[in-house]
Amino acid sequence: MVSTRHGIAPEFLEVADQFVQLANSMNDRYPRAWIAAAMMYATARYNAFVWLTRETELAQTLDQAVAYYTQEYEAMLRDNVAETAPAYGASAASGNPAGNGESGNGELPQ
Repeated sequence: MVSTRHGIAPEFLEVADQFVQLANSMNDRYPRAWIAAAMMYATARYNAFVWLTRETELAQTLDQAVAYYTQEYEAMLRDNVAETAPAYGASAASGNPAGNGESGNGELPQ
């Protein structure tokens, strides 16, 4: 399997990009913070289903699963901020964009 930056398979990134495209398609109807919250809720709901119906790691407790998902989310968020901050004139360290905080068309890059 071919991998991209950080060893992530292109197919994985294609699936992730489909979620980003769906979120971007809602920008005209809903505030971005609302869309982000809805996506986090959907992710938590799906991950609850995945954890409850798992066929491996049967001894994993809910607290262990929460710790895992929290750690993974933090790593992914930090990586994506570092990667995309320059496109928005922002510093990855501060996250403060240049200007008024709005950039481009309000869509996430893919």
